[in-house]
Amino acid sequence: FYTRRNEDRAVERYDALNEAETQTLSINPSSINPANEGELLHFSVNITNGGDALVDQVFGIESGGLTFRRDAQMYQWTESTQTTSKKKVGGGKTTQKTYTYEKEWRSLLVDSQNFKQPSNHANPSYMEFEPATISADPILIGAYELPQELVGRIDWENQMSVGIDDITDQSIRSRAKDTSDGFYFGNSTSNPQIGDQTVSFSEAPASIITIVGVQNGKTLSAFVSETGDGGDILLFRQGSHSATAMFEEAKADNAAFTWILRFVGFILMALGLYLIFRPIEVFADIIPCVGSIIGCGIIFVSVLISAILSSITISIAWLVAHPKIGGIVLAVTLTVIGCCAFGVKKLGERKGKDVDDDRSSSSSSSEKVVADTLPTAYAMPEGKVEPDTAEPTVYSTPEPYNPDYSTPEPYVPNA
Repeated sequence: FYTRRNEDRAVERYDALNEAETQTLSINPSSINPANEGELLHFSVNITNGGDALVDQVFGIESGGLTFRRDAQMYQWTESTQTTSKKKVGGGKTTQKTYTYEKEWRSLLVDSQNFKQPSNHANPSYMEFEPATISADPILIGAYELPQELVGRIDWENQMSVGIDDITDQSIRSRAKDTSDGFYFGNSTSNPQIGDQTVSFSEAPASIITIVGVQNGKTLSAFVSETGDGGDILLFRQGSHSATAMFEEAKADNAAFTWILRFVGFILMALGLYLIFRPIEVFADIIPCVGSIIGCGIIFVSVLISAILSSITISIAWLVAHPKIGGIVLAVTLTVIGCCAFGVKKLGERKGKDVDDDRSSSSSSSEKVVADTLPTAYAMPEGKVEPDTAEPTVYSTPEPYNPDYSTPEPYVPNA
């Protein structure tokens, strides 16, 4: 729902900007033309202070700029917390928090009463000098007055060069020490102590600005689309820019904001999927290391599914509002998903083939070893069979004894 709503917002803003661009009229703002009442106007002009000089009521310092700001900081104790988690055998986690304390310059008061260990880390209960901003009234843009909602967008401030003699309050002047960018209140600038303060001043000088808005009396107001969707359109930028450049920047801002929200939606979706499957990891924690391995797998699957669903949701949202743009986005999305799926499939087939080849090679090697190691048998006399050794041994048997039973010739002695 979050992702779909973000895409609907992006489409509505895109359409509203296109509608406004076609109705924009560029004018000379040196005078207000009643005939332009209600028209969407564009012009570039000097922006100036149309009222009195701006005065800091505490220090008495003056500025003739559009805005005048006092920056104040105090040296304070700060607390930071570091949390570590460790898995327990059999499932579950143990959490440990470590608190550290440091001295830092802060522009806002840090309440040390909320520290885990407030003793020896006490801060003052108030800041003598606090940050403050003053704006000119009115601020003029040609013959028109700058809309109040745009005053906060004046951001081209310069550091003011001030000295102790500029301070009108004698009690403050006696305690102030000059620094390169303002004043220091404390014993030593090189060895600050808790409670010491620094004060500096800055102003926004007159400049050239470009604005796009609907003429509303002697000022300008936001443009609203015919359908009311897409939000208010009141463009403001320092420098001289064409109407086209102003709208191109607005569209770029819309695209950037949309991508930020897309990323947030993607993270939320992945986190939701992970939490759904996390009980599997917790159950697997019973066996050491197995839970961590399964957890990594769950994270990968959650991120993959989230990426696919987010991409399809974005494509469908644009397809409904702008079929051409949506069709291109959907085609690219499906192509990427298809290529990834094809790559995974081919990788799986390649691994399967490698496994089969390894098995076949192992089987052939085994058969060859068996064939090479079979003993060679030799036929021996009397039916003996002797296995082959390094060199065959041949046994020989003597001729069998056959007794002679024939009648011997009679013995005749010699005469």
